[in-house]
Amino acid sequence: MKKLFFTLMLVLSAAAAAMAQDIITMKDGRRIEAKVLEISSQNVRYRMFDEPDGVVYAVPRSGISSIKYESGRVEDMSSSSQESLFIASSSSDKELEISPGMRYRDYRYLYRASDYVRAPGDPYSPAVSGIVSALIPGLGQMICGEVGRGFAILGLNVGVPVVGMLAVVLCPYNYNTIMTGITVVSLATLGVYVWNIVDAVQVAQIKNMYRQDLRRAYSFGLDLYPSVNFIPSASGIHPAPGITLALNF
Repeated sequence: MKKLFFTLMLVLSAAAAAMAQDIITMKDGRRIEAKVLEISSQNVRYRMFDEPDGVVYAVPRSGISSIKYESGRVEDMSSSSQESLFIASSSSDKELEISPGMRYRDYRYLYRASDYVRAPGDPYSPAVSGIVSALIPGLGQMICGEVGRGFAILGLNVGVPVVGMLAVVLCPYNYNTIMTGITVVSLATLGVYVWNIVDAVQVAQIKNMYRQDLRRAYSFGLDLYPSVNFIPSASGIHPAPGITLALNF
């Protein structure tokens, strides 16, 4: 039973770790556990999964067979066309690569949540998303429109402690083993819970950044705002308040 307990703990740890890594499969069969940072028309830049602050590597795009992202989506690099999403070096280039109606999983790698700056008109509040996810795991993702992601995170937050405690209960009674098991399950549950809050905040930030780029790239319409004009007269120049109508295209 002790082997069963530790086997279940390893499975839980592996499942949690697998959700946060990308798998780069090379054409020669090699598999690289990584965190993809940038995909350009020539190279793919990444860090090793077990070295999140380590060296940034680059491999030719032509040598890659596929990339499996942490979300589960698999991109076939061998047959990808020029319409594939690339992370560009400038904001203006990035705006040309996005389009209305894109899914979060398709544009999330174009942005870094740490670069987010709030702008008027942002539809999602990172603070609110984080708070509600602290109350109910996954709810922050749901109110940002990522319902499936929210339910998956809710299931993970419920499943980790339930499966972990079942493993503890099935173990033969031994004080040290039971206490070790409870500690491991508690730490795993806390880690998943904290990740859920951080992810909710990042989802709101990245979705807002995407909307900001859409507004810059595709905005067209009329803006009405107050203005002040200076009108000369016999007694001098006087300010005259007014309203300006501007056409954006």
